[in-house]
Amino acid sequence: MTSDASPRPGRPRDADKDLAVLIAARHLLAEVGYPQTTVVAIAKRAGVNTPAIYRRWPTRQALLEEAIHGPGGHELPTPTGDLRADLATWVRIFLARAESPAARAGVPGLLADSQTEEARRRLLAIGAPVRKAFAELLGGAVDDGRIPPGADPDLLFEILSGTTTFHALVRGGGDSSPFVSALADALHTMAARGV
Repeated sequence: MTSDASPRPGRPRDADKDLAVLIAARHLLAEVGYPQTTVVAIAKRAGVNTPAIYRRWPTRQALLEEAIHGPGGHELPTPTGDLRADLATWVRIFLARAESPAARAGVPGLLADSQTEEARRRLLAIGAPVRKAFAELLGGAVDDGRIPPGADPDLLFEILSGTTTFHALVRGGGDSSPFVSALADALHTMAARGV
């Protein structure tokens, strides 16, 4: 995934540099926290110059949003045909991402700084491929008769995302098995009832 910044003329983006910047941002968030994770510090850690970062991301906030909510080492799960098991896998992945040191350090700051319509649009754009995959999971379950039509994939996605984020921030760490099971059950029940 890339940021939603419009492509600019010139050389094509270097995916290795993009990844180095995102990794540097995640590490700095975990090490020094949100306020001290500046573009200058990220550039120094990633071995790039600050103009290179601003050519890729229009603002510090856009960069940190992508670092936290963008690509992150967890592949999207392939549906197995068992919706309840698939939902549990999604919960585990979302919880693991939300419990990452970068997310725990960065999400509160991003929420405080994300009060504009532009910031909300950016977050939706970053999460669009994941949201689409989740909707396809539910659509497949409808298509083969495992759940009736009517479930709202956007609502269920937001419940999944919001609940795992809140749990990670407030209760992160420890045995997450009961939480994963309970949230997967709740999502499955809601989907089966067409919520």
